[in-house]
Amino acid sequence: MADTLTPEQRSRLMSRIRSKWTSIDLKMEGILARSGAKFEMYPRMTGSPDFASRRRRITVFCDGDFWHGYKYHERKKPAGRYWRDKIERNMARDRYVTRRLRREGWSVLRFWEHDIHGDPAKCARKVRRKLDERRGGGVGGRPGAAGAPRRGGRP
Repeated sequence: MADTLTPEQRSRLMSRIRSKWTSIDLKMEGILARSGAKFEMYPRMTGSPDFASRRRRITVFCDGDFWHGYKYHERKKPAGRYWRDKIERNMARDRYVTRRLRREGWSVLRFWEHDIHGDPAKCARKVRRKLDERRGGGVGGRPGAAGAPRRGGRP
């Protein structure tokens, strides 16, 4: 299907799509602030997460439903080959970055756009659970207790 916009119109439209300071990032910033832990917004590190707590080695990604392929294999695909390739590359990069960060000892939290907007309390619970886990606050509240992370290993 041919683009109905001129190249100039398409360029102007696409230039307005931001990767930083989006509504989901701002909403997540509030969720993280209420968690009581310090998270850095847009840290310069592997995978360019939206937020990171270096002290607890937790990264947070806020993934847009369209751009990151929410239910991609169940939904109607974008019409243009370019967009299908773009979304599939984004999904592959997301998997790669998550694996790499975890190998480096980081905990990775990924939140979908619809969850951040639709159920921020659920997102807050996931953040709180991860903070407690990384603090050694599993069952028994100490490392090595059932459900608590082991020292030097993955939970």
